[in-house]
Amino acid sequence: MKPTIEELIQNKNNKYVFHGSIKKLSYLEPRQTKDSNGEISNIDDAIFLSSDFFGAIPYSFKENIKENSKNLDWSFNIPYNNNEIKMTMKNVIIDENLKGYIYVFEKTKDMKNEPLGSTQWKCYHKLIPLYSIKVCYKDYSKYFKVIK
Repeated sequence: MKPTIEELIQNKNNKYVFHGSIKKLSYLEPRQTKDSNGEISNIDDAIFLSSDFFGAIPYSFKENIKENSKNLDWSFNIPYNNNEIKMTMKNVIIDENLKGYIYVFEKTKDMKNEPLGSTQWKCYHKLIPLYSIKVCYKDYSKYFKVIK
């Protein structure tokens, strides 16, 4: 039986991991990532996942916000711990009606928690989601902090 949004948010026993994207996808494959701050745990050839449902939300909107703000000196900070604020943005243009997707996966033993004890997980092979959830920025805006 498909879990409710509330069950996914509670994620008892860390059964699920989540991935946010602006794209509608049928599967995910590992990709080489970069990190503007040089945080080594964010640089890998992997699929990045979060055990925190809300922790995946910023990735559902970030690329569109960057595109909307391309002529500005913008910045983002997305912590991979259980903070209430999931993304801090500076000098950005936001369309409150931005749409994105959260992909839901069952966590497996071959997924790596890095940094250890954080909400960030990595997978090194193709994944097919159990399902996806379409999300809208305005419904989750309380989890974002915008600095002008």
